[in-house]
Amino acid sequence: MFIRTIFFDLDDTLYSKDSGVWQAMRGRIAQYMHEVVGIPEAEVPAVRELYLKTYGTSLRGLQTHYAIDAEAYLRYTHDIAIEQLIAPNPALDAMLAQLPQAKYIFTNSASFHAERVLKALGIEQHFAGIIDVREMQFHSKPDPLAYQLAFERSGTAAGEALFVDDMPVNLAAAKRLGAFTALAGSPEPDPAADVSVLHIEQLTEALPALVKLPHG
Repeated sequence: MFIRTIFFDLDDTLYSKDSGVWQAMRGRIAQYMHEVVGIPEAEVPAVRELYLKTYGTSLRGLQTHYAIDAEAYLRYTHDIAIEQLIAPNPALDAMLAQLPQAKYIFTNSASFHAERVLKALGIEQHFAGIIDVREMQFHSKPDPLAYQLAFERSGTAAGEALFVDDMPVNLAAAKRLGAFTALAGSPEPDPAADVSVLHIEQLTEALPALVKLPHG
């Protein structure tokens, strides 16, 4: 294994699923779909689930069916109290400091949301950049085009990349392109992942070669 670049998912990967962040965003998405777009409140859960399965994100579905303003959607749905939900994580900071590879955030969220999360965790200094849904040209994970754009942005070949994510479907897409994968948030093996860890801080324990192998 020779890893030049590590792509970290953001939400529910770099912090616990129990933080309340995603629950708050999900509420804002439902509110947007009902109050701004006009979808009947009772139909919102089913429509949102359909969009997630079909397009990967609610945003992509709403763009396709309602031609919404993507920037307005992102600002509305990410307007949550990040600093009240996420605390600094010194253990994560220390783990990231061990990794010599270039590190990017690779997220279906917006960059301004990622910046707030990284600052709240106290780890923003470790990342070379943020590849968000806008930089993916709204081809969000697990669309293969999103990964190709990540490779181009970072100058990384698929076989030199590691993707860390809490969703197997996103890892499966990366693996099909020839990348290495790590599942965060579950210790159970998964066909989409080369390794699985319950806590993101355990990544270097599960893959000691990330620290030991030469890089550049």
